[in-house]
Amino acid sequence: MTEQQAYRQRVMIEVSTSVKGVHTYSSTVEILDVDKEVVLAESDALVKALDARYPAPLEESKREKGG
Repeated sequence: MTEQQAYRQRVMIEVSTSVKGVHTYSSTVEILDVDKEVVLAESDALVKALDARYPAPLEESKREKGG
């Protein structure tokens, strides 16, 4: 069995924290033998989940204006 045959789906996520405590992430979704739309849908769902888990901090100007 080759490495490619050993998996059908692989998701990799790297989360980093800056010195200011800001979380950033990088993600990769690989799914074999499916249409591109399926892969994009999975990737979109992953990004949505990561955005919810690691929300971007509010900019200073937005904080000062109250929103």
